[in-house]
Amino acid sequence: MSKLSQIIAENELSSLLTKNYMGLELEEHRLLKDGRISRYPYPAEFLSRRHNPYLKTDFADNMLEISGTPTLGTDANLANLEMLQQLVTDHLQADEIIWPLSIAPAFSKDDLDFAGSFNTRFWMAEYHDYLQQKYGTAREIFTGVHVNYSINQTLVQSLWDFGFNEDFATLADFKNALNFKLAQSFVLWRWLFTYFFGASPIAGNLPSNLPRDLRFPVRSLRSSSYGYANQKGEEITYDSFEEQLAQLKERIDQHQFFSMHEFYGPVRLKGRGDSLADLQKNGTERLEFRSFDLDPFAPARVSPAALNFLELFLINALLQPLPEKPAEQLKLAVQRNEQIALQHPAEVFAWVKPLAAPLIKQLRATAAQLDLPDKYAKSLDLAEQRLENPKLTLSGQLLDHISPQGDLLEFGLTTALADRKRIAEYTEPLAALKGKCSASLQSLIRQAVELGIKVRLDQRHLHLQLKEHEEIFPIHVTFDYQIGPREYLLSLFPEVLKINNDQQ
Repeated sequence: MSKLSQIIAENELSSLLTKNYMGLELEEHRLLKDGRISRYPYPAEFLSRRHNPYLKTDFADNMLEISGTPTLGTDANLANLEMLQQLVTDHLQADEIIWPLSIAPAFSKDDLDFAGSFNTRFWMAEYHDYLQQKYGTAREIFTGVHVNYSINQTLVQSLWDFGFNEDFATLADFKNALNFKLAQSFVLWRWLFTYFFGASPIAGNLPSNLPRDLRFPVRSLRSSSYGYANQKGEEITYDSFEEQLAQLKERIDQHQFFSMHEFYGPVRLKGRGDSLADLQKNGTERLEFRSFDLDPFAPARVSPAALNFLELFLINALLQPLPEKPAEQLKLAVQRNEQIALQHPAEVFAWVKPLAAPLIKQLRATAAQLDLPDKYAKSLDLAEQRLENPKLTLSGQLLDHISPQGDLLEFGLTTALADRKRIAEYTEPLAALKGKCSASLQSLIRQAVELGIKVRLDQRHLHLQLKEHEEIFPIHVTFDYQIGPREYLLSLFPEVLKINNDQQ
């Protein structure tokens, strides 16, 4: 038994292994109903993209970035995303849709040029122009899901107090070591996640770095070295935490990277602040897993099965040792991921199942040992089915929807229109909160999100917070708004228009 497992067993800490916070971020395009890029401005009702914690844009103004509140549990996280999806969809123009795939449809040269210049975030203009020149617009408009994951802080502190304070000089060092181990574990098995959840089989707008002999469809262009990745020769190591930080610092100091944000690795360590120095001083607070394609078959664009599999994988990775000679295994894992990402979605290499089956068995044993809910076992059942039949993977399912012309335009538009119709039929201001709070309180939450006021909903109260100013409401209160929920919030938080102003 490892030291970590022994401390957990002796101090009855196993219940904390599943009490980890997740937070989901989603990038997606606003397009017109014919597949062209939307040139409508960002909705003014959403106020500030600079300060709003939920609603922003990415490389282009039509490229939405929505971020759910970090919370416990898969269901709550998906509800947060679906809530934001409803809000965003309700503010679309009549001829707009939300594109459901990581790969945008083929744009005309005029549309692609427009996408490259459609950025009104003046505070990000220098970085935007740098990325466009270095990577090209076609590569910068890939979209996907980022999963943020925080190991339970009580567990981390307890592990430190009950023994790891003997092995590390500071708590920050221990946090970094613990989180980096999970990052390494994910990179070692990234190829399996790409196999299960890769969903970008074609390229609408060809990145300039694609080799001429690359044949489509593939499993996940975005997950390959030609997708959401740093340029060849500028990859960042996962051999050790110290080497990664040193390499990042060198890239930035030598102006090879604009900043640490240019690190496009599959998982990044995030601290309280926004610098490498802060990460070293205060330690890792969360991990950001960045290699998930949008799932067009899931309403939230990421499925419960994917999140449950990831969470169980990370719990198991915390308990299990890394393989011997991890540097060699990490190098091999990168090669495997490239092979899997660029493989035809209906095919599977002979080595996949023999390598994956023992991991699935180990994950089942961990779930049984910790007496985890049935949802984790179901995610493993689906994983085993997909190992047997690659056509059950996301990219495998998309094969049937690729047109004779080799695109997913009709499928994407049909899916997007169906999503818009489904959301238009909701009868609650925020359908994901139906039964949890009154419709009038849902309306208040909607307006708080639009205004950039932080929202926290517990079993008894709604907490609204803007900097140090907090207002608390009973969860079952019913409002009879005389001036409307937005005006009511502005009367409570008159400072919001000044604070959440992009000019500030």
